[in-house]
Amino acid sequence: MLLLAAAGAFASALPKSSLAKALSLSVTYYDDFAPDSYMRDGKVTGVLVDSLNEVFGRRLGVALTHHGLPWTRAQQDVKEGRADAFCTIPTDARKEYVNFSREQLLKSDRVIVFAKNNPKAGAIRKIKKPEDLKPFMIGTYLGDSKKNDLFSGMNVDYAADVSQVLAKIAAGRVDLTIIGSLRWRYYARTLSIRDKLEDIWFSDAPGFYLGIRKDYADGVELLESFDKMVLVARKDGSLDRIIKTYS
Repeated sequence: MLLLAAAGAFASALPKSSLAKALSLSVTYYDDFAPDSYMRDGKVTGVLVDSLNEVFGRRLGVALTHHGLPWTRAQQDVKEGRADAFCTIPTDARKEYVNFSREQLLKSDRVIVFAKNNPKAGAIRKIKKPEDLKPFMIGTYLGDSKKNDLFSGMNVDYAADVSQVLAKIAAGRVDLTIIGSLRWRYYARTLSIRDKLEDIWFSDAPGFYLGIRKDYADGVELLESFDKMVLVARKDGSLDRIIKTYS
C-alpha cells in the first residue's frame, strides 16, 4: 500500500489493470559500459540506471532491481526469464523474446576511435560510410549488436569489454572501434592512453529502448505507461539533466 501511495501522482499513467501487478521489475545491464551502465562500489550505476529510476521508480512507483552483468549473460537472463528487462538497441534477435518501448530512453551518435600513430590513420580519417570500414580490423566487445549489421562481413576482433578494445587500439593490435560519443567522452576523461587515441564523427546511432520479456505479465501495458512518462521526463528536462551529470 505504501508503494501504491508513492505512485499516486502518476497512477493515471499506468493502466489500472496493471497497477497491482507491475510494481516490480528486474533489469539487467552491461556491467562495463560506462557511462550508460557500469559497476561502482559493488552496484550498477550510470545513465540508463538513473533514467529508469526517474521514469519508473520516482514517477510510476515501480520497484526496480538493477543487475550489472557481462552483456551476453545480461541478455540471456532476460531471454530465459531470470530477469525481466533491459535497455538496448532493438534488433530482430532481441525482438524474438522482448517487446520494446516506442520511445527512446537514450540517444547518441557514433565516433570512430583509432590510434594517432596507426600507419593507416590517414585512411581512417577518410572513412565516411560503412563500406569504407572493410579494409580495417575493427575492435568491439562480446555481445555487441553491431556485429550483425554494421560489422557484418567486416574483419572484427572481439574483446571482453570496451576498455580492452581501446587498449588493443592503442597497442596497434586492431585499427579502430566505433563507439557512442557519450561513452567515448567518459572513457577519454579517465584513460591513461587518451593521448594516443583520436576520434572522428561517424554517424548517428540507433537509440536505446526499454525491452521487457514477452511473457512478463502486463508487460505491453507497462511499456505504454513507460512511453507516456518518458515523454514527460524528456519535456521537463529530467533526462537531459541525468545525461549531463555523466558528460
